[in-house]
Amino acid sequence: MTQFRLAAFAVAALVVVGAGQAFALWPFTAPPRLATTPAYGGVCEECNLAGRDLSGARMTNSVFNRSDFSNAKMASANASGSAFAEANFTGADLRGTRFAQADVTSANFSGANIAGADLETAEGLTQRQLNGACGDYTTRVPRGMRVRECE
Repeated sequence: MTQFRLAAFAVAALVVVGAGQAFALWPFTAPPRLATTPAYGGVCEECNLAGRDLSGARMTNSVFNRSDFSNAKMASANASGSAFAEANFTGADLRGTRFAQADVTSANFSGANIAGADLETAEGLTQRQLNGACGDYTTRVPRGMRVRECE
């Protein structure tokens, strides 16, 4: 009889563990949620990201000071709250990129396409930086600044 009790206890323990795992996955009908956009973050000062495809990337609250983004594709990326001081965006595709409250002090935007980008609350942005870039009517820049239209 003792062996029977031991076997019954083992079966009961397996049932409880299995039920616990099932409830951890509740509800069964909810589809799994997967991140479809890459995320880059942390500290990446002086990184060489030239020519990389960073389209749609989440790059928020990170440090990319003096990094090279020349000819990179960053369309629709979210770079809010990040530091890009002295970063090189020469020839980069920044269409629709969000730079809300990002530090772009002395960043080089020569030849960059910023159409539809949000630079309205970017810190350290100057008209001289914008003179090298091009955008469109949806580009958001600080009050009093302008960007030429892309051809």
